[in-house]
Amino acid sequence: MRRACAALALAALLAGCEGWFGGEEVARIPLQPIAGGGFEPVRILLRPQMNAVAFDLHAEFAWGRREEAGRWDRYRATLRAGGRTVESVEFTVNSPESGEAAQDSSPAPNVLRQLLLVVDLRREAEYELAITPLQPPAVTLNAPQLVVRINVPPAGRP
Repeated sequence: MRRACAALALAALLAGCEGWFGGEEVARIPLQPIAGGGFEPVRILLRPQMNAVAFDLHAEFAWGRREEAGRWDRYRATLRAGGRTVESVEFTVNSPESGEAAQDSSPAPNVLRQLLLVVDLRREAEYELAITPLQPPAVTLNAPQLVVRINVPPAGRP
């Protein structure tokens, strides 16, 4: 009985993760930081045949920044086409640094893999994705990239 429950739990977990890992990666675009936080908007040509399309933020956390322990940033990711907003979502980035008093036995994560959006496109267009801070950034991210995946399976849709 325990094995059956464990197998079902694992299957459910993998099905839920399919959207995070599924689909075909078609672009990995380095993000250019701008003054005041956030990044230069990214433009990419997309078609409905690519549905569903997922946008992920990948970055490396800066290490040795104990002053960032417990801090977090709020951002908004906005997808636009033809001057119209297609989708917008807010997300947070938490510092993985632990405080001096922390007794964690496992190391903090050194990379960020943040799902931003999963969208179904209605028309072919040049889309623009902008990531803007909603507060002054307090967590250092190195080598930020926008990862675009197409043909994402239904499990990856919110």
